[in-house]
Amino acid sequence: MSGRALGLSGLLLVAAALTVPALTRGADGRRPAGDPSYSGQPLADFAARRAALRRAAGDGMVMLIGGPAHEEGKYRPESNLYYLTGVSAPSAALVIVPPDDPLNANAALYLPPTGGGATRFGETYLSPGPDAVEATGIDPVHRLWDMWDEITPSIRKAPRIYILGPVGEAARYTPAARTIDRIRAINPDAEILDVGRLINSMRLKKSAAELDALRAAGAATIEGMEGAARSIRPDATELTVEGEILAGFRRKGAAREGFPCIVGSGPNATVLHHTSSDRVMAAGEFVVVDIGAEVRCFSGDVTRTFPVSGKFTPRQRQVYDLVLAVQRAVSEAVVPGKTTLGDLNTLARRLFRESPLRAKGDDGTERTMDAFFAHSISHWLGMDVHDVGSMGATLEPGMVFTIEPGLYIPGEGIGIRIEDDFAVTDRGAEKLTPGLPSDAAGIEKLMRSKRMR
Repeated sequence: MSGRALGLSGLLLVAAALTVPALTRGADGRRPAGDPSYSGQPLADFAARRAALRRAAGDGMVMLIGGPAHEEGKYRPESNLYYLTGVSAPSAALVIVPPDDPLNANAALYLPPTGGGATRFGETYLSPGPDAVEATGIDPVHRLWDMWDEITPSIRKAPRIYILGPVGEAARYTPAARTIDRIRAINPDAEILDVGRLINSMRLKKSAAELDALRAAGAATIEGMEGAARSIRPDATELTVEGEILAGFRRKGAAREGFPCIVGSGPNATVLHHTSSDRVMAAGEFVVVDIGAEVRCFSGDVTRTFPVSGKFTPRQRQVYDLVLAVQRAVSEAVVPGKTTLGDLNTLARRLFRESPLRAKGDDGTERTMDAFFAHSISHWLGMDVHDVGSMGATLEPGMVFTIEPGLYIPGEGIGIRIEDDFAVTDRGAEKLTPGLPSDAAGIEKLMRSKRMR
């Protein structure tokens, strides 16, 4: 749609007209690559976000340029660009301008012309033209090659230009540097800023469609975790476990992982971000499995800890139960409009410190259990597994975060982490990854049941 920006209320009134296109498939049985219908989100949601960003930018200009496709691997759009458009086409660019701008439109989308259908050498994507206008709700949609010529008058007029960061000295040797150089050549006086300062707070609260995507990502992550439980046994390798995880992700429609699978057994269980290796697991050890499937550009993030032999030892069970108790206490402490992630972290450390359990540190000194909690209790979750937003923000309905207490005692070969995804509701914290056991008895039962299949 061309013309002046609608107010947020006006955008919501046209939501019925700006629905996402049906998930139709072509003659080859595939959905069109790069189409916003992949997102499962109403076009009105994207339009409302662009309008809110336009207001936040004031008399400034927003210019977001996505990255190109890689010759190998599955293309994944830049999160902020996807948040505003739902488009997953490589090299897409979005320009948002203030009122009375020479561009004569609220926003313009720029796409490389690729044509329809798949080619012999790879996918083609949404292309500029009337079909892209209808699919995205953005008018105009022009050729990427014409972008700089078309927006040069806007750049000359803009006092501030927001781009995909980083900016300043941190931009050196990054893709942002080229964009900054071209802007400077046109308007050396423009202030160039990272768009994250405007958009990060917007992304904290998830829409209903975004929450649906996060639930789907959680379901795919659980499928992968069940595959892990099935494959964990003495003499299996960490890579074997990872293979079963990825198979579960794909069965549930997750084309990508939100982050590389973490499968750490034995001493590797005490390494927070150990990626899978060819290490052979042994009876009596723990294996920490921290994984996240990505569905419609939203990631799950779930961790479970398994005894390789299928049964916890008394000491392992003792420490495991403490970690689980802390997770449950933290989830029950969420008060919407009052609690922060910092508050939850403080609570977790206090609960570990007050536990009667003890363990010996590297120097042989007996210490309280908080000494073995080596990371924060939580992080935001969304399109990025460590999603954007201030860690000091008060928890409000629609925000999504993890709760992941852990204890790591190298001297005992114990590494334990339990993590689930939660959404803030009016009543507290809702677990987005239900159905996967986290108690010790449930973990043992899960491993037994899978082995019998």
